[in-house]
Amino acid sequence: MNVLQETIENRMNDLGLEFMAAGLESYLEAQSHTENTLSQSIADLLELEYIPRRERAAKSRLKLSGMPSIKLLDDFDLSWLKGGLTASQLSELSSLAFIERKENLVLMGPSGLGKTHLMLALAHKACQNGYTVWYTSCIDLMENLTHAREQGRLKRKLTWLRKPHLILVDEVGYENLSKEQANLFFQIVNTRYEQGSMIITTNKPFGRWAEILDDVAIATATIDRLLHHAHVLSLKGDSYRMKDRLKIGIVDPV
Repeated sequence: MNVLQETIENRMNDLGLEFMAAGLESYLEAQSHTENTLSQSIADLLELEYIPRRERAAKSRLKLSGMPSIKLLDDFDLSWLKGGLTASQLSELSSLAFIERKENLVLMGPSGLGKTHLMLALAHKACQNGYTVWYTSCIDLMENLTHAREQGRLKRKLTWLRKPHLILVDEVGYENLSKEQANLFFQIVNTRYEQGSMIITTNKPFGRWAEILDDVAIATATIDRLLHHAHVLSLKGDSYRMKDRLKIGIVDPV
């Protein structure tokens, strides 16, 4: 490396362009054998910094999201479902345009249809594309907000919950909520209203949400805000876990 190249590398390090500095020597060597324009050469050089930074940022967003596992859209078996989601709908959701429009997604249906898989897979792609994500189960969310209220931090917590581009609330309806918890659930939906997207998984149709939330008025208000800008998918079919059992011969196919 000559003196000029060494100076350039030092300046890159001073500016925090560590990936660009690390790849400078091999990059310049490769460029000496091309006829790229100056603009193309600059663009290629910037990619040395941009790509690893983007990957590192995506890993950080995934870690901070609190998601329990990594799921991919490529592993979601749409053919196993018997209704409720078409290939075109899945393609539209995969574009993540609903997040950009601050719309909600409600995935409804019995246990084992891949609701959580689809939710986590969409969220994984969102993290890869620069969106901030936060995951919680419904019960954990209620405990979190109840604790915040008891400590006088509820307003601060709700303000924080307005910040992520996408919030995931898993397993709504698996346990009924008290009136106090239902009010907290309404507050988070209201806080997110037209401010950011939510994906909610539930095993109960909206007609039973008054039962879940223990209050008709709160259920009506919650559903009203949740569905004003929303996609609702009612998935149908047999459990994926049954599919796995069929594969290994534990149960006979019907």
